[in-house]
Amino acid sequence: MSDLDQEIATYNRHLPALLGQQGKFVLIKGAEVAGTFDSYQDALTAGYQRFELSSFLVKQITPIDCCVPFTLDLNISRRG
Repeated sequence: MSDLDQEIATYNRHLPALLGQQGKFVLIKGAEVAGTFDSYQDALTAGYQRFELSSFLVKQITPIDCCVPFTLDLNISRRG
């Protein structure tokens, strides 16, 4: 299981308790919920301070995950 898979599983396992703080951002490292924060920036800053360059997850606490598809327009001309 990858670090990200473990952190997503941790989020899903703790989601019922986290929903009391819906709209905030949770910081997760492995199987540990390291804290909740009012903003993404606060959670990200705490993650870098605590875990430095190790991977961690910052996710907004929501009852339903919503995926938003997007594309990145690299403005690359096709040659043919």
